[in-house]
Amino acid sequence: MAKPAQPAPKSATKPAPPSNKVSPTQAPKSAPPADRLPSGEQKGFIVMVNPKEGYGFIRPEANRNVEGKDVHFSLRQVDGHKNVRQGQAVSYYLTRSDKGVTAIKVRPGSALSIPYLKFLLIGVVSALALLAGLVIVLDQPASLPLWLALWVAAFSIATYGVYAYDKGQAQSSGLRVPEAVLHLMGALGGTPGAFIAMRTLHHKTKKQQFQVIFWLIVAAQAALLIWWFLLR
Repeated sequence: MAKPAQPAPKSATKPAPPSNKVSPTQAPKSAPPADRLPSGEQKGFIVMVNPKEGYGFIRPEANRNVEGKDVHFSLRQVDGHKNVRQGQAVSYYLTRSDKGVTAIKVRPGSALSIPYLKFLLIGVVSALALLAGLVIVLDQPASLPLWLALWVAAFSIATYGVYAYDKGQAQSSGLRVPEAVLHLMGALGGTPGAFIAMRTLHHKTKKQQFQVIFWLIVAAQAALLIWWFLLR
């Protein structure tokens, strides 16, 4: 009896060796290039300056309301080694140093960009414009008490506006109004507006030193009024 035919053995197939070629779709991506510094002249303002240590920080104009993007600078890099103040506008160029991104060739802007002068001028000019408007409306009042009342009203409205602006800047980490300007606006007659602003805007109410100076100004104004109208 014939034996059944045995099936032919399957040929052993060796696995293909791994290919060293990488398909275009699997090619590794090149590393991203290092951050490039902006070229050309940059604009910003001083957020901190330490004259004793000879350095400070500039906040770029593009990041006016963003913290953590400030740029280090040395006072030796300030054009003419001029004094710069907090809040003053500057122009500069960028480079890298052991301090990281650093500003060089720092050129201070106009003195009117200094917050003390800038905000004081805005506040006083606004108050005088309001006063002029009130005088025109009331057809040039003649009595001194009425003139004084109009002066206080005008400066109070302007002072309230300066406080409101500073409150908004505090909430957005922007350029603040110096406290000296707030006090001076009050001393010029705007203490009623300052008081209303502090209470309605909840601004500067927790700063004890600020409150002490404010109430000293109020006391001095009250004493002056008593002397002028009652004791003179």
